[in-house]
Amino acid sequence: MSEFRKVITKPGEVIDFETVYEENPYIRTGVPSKPGKCERLEYTTSVYEDGKTYHKYCYVYLPYGYDPEDKSKKYNVLYFQHGNTCDPQMFSVGGNKPMIDMLFESGEIEPCIIAFITYYMDPEGDYKERVISGMVPAGDGYWADIKGNYYNEIVEDIIPLVEMKYNTYLEDPSREGIKATRDHRAFSGYSRGGVCTWNIFHHNFEYFRWYAPMSGHCRAGKPRTQPVSQEEATAFLTTPLKANPDLPFFIFASCGNPDAEEMKIQMKYITKIDGFSYGKDTTKNNIYFALSDYYHTDFLVPYYYWNSLKILFKGV
Repeated sequence: MSEFRKVITKPGEVIDFETVYEENPYIRTGVPSKPGKCERLEYTTSVYEDGKTYHKYCYVYLPYGYDPEDKSKKYNVLYFQHGNTCDPQMFSVGGNKPMIDMLFESGEIEPCIIAFITYYMDPEGDYKERVISGMVPAGDGYWADIKGNYYNEIVEDIIPLVEMKYNTYLEDPSREGIKATRDHRAFSGYSRGGVCTWNIFHHNFEYFRWYAPMSGHCRAGKPRTQPVSQEEATAFLTTPLKANPDLPFFIFASCGNPDAEEMKIQMKYITKIDGFSYGKDTTKNNIYFALSDYYHTDFLVPYYYWNSLKILFKGV
């Protein structure tokens, strides 16, 4: 399992730095010999300042070999936020789960726990409309009647739920305890979830060291109907850096067609900002960009993980 196709953009072609994207065809065609398992966790959240308590759920992927009794083996945790119209079940229930298993099959990527989460308030009850437009009640700022406090739900409800149940590095579920274990936590998302990832970088920088926004550029917290200038994106992304100058981080951004052009322009701009260093060396750099020729769909996320998970969590 070593023949992988590389898509290489030479310096000067579309952006002025090199980006390499590697495709692993076995993710779709291979049959995992060491499958992991997924568990559904239910929880409630009341962080939206509207007097309501929402009943929600997430799915947690446990890699092959996970032993709940072996407390000496601790796992890093990757959070995945899906895109518009999708839900936490897309890689945890049904025929797409083997794609996640195949990420770890070759042994080139260290297994981690993956939590599949959602900004939708009732992804099962809203299914009929959600799968058509995605415009149903959500906490990420896309729904006018609900405050965009999803970043608080993640820290106050989801992280303690997941990481106190499984063998992770978190021992104290308080905000201070979560800050202390940020080295072992990554946030990622695709499309609308990619936009959400940039928002988490801004709001929850102290709680996550690693980020993987996919096919979604930084909107600086603004609604999707409003334009975002590069200056606004810069201010949005440098705010947490200025507030926490000593905290290391790494962003592995990736993108494919047809939404690559806007993200390429923004990445070219961001990587020149003071505080960012372009490259794959996590001891020296903190941002990288991988370009593919893929079309736009959440179902290709495991291919992007094949690239980013070779970098995330390295050196901790």
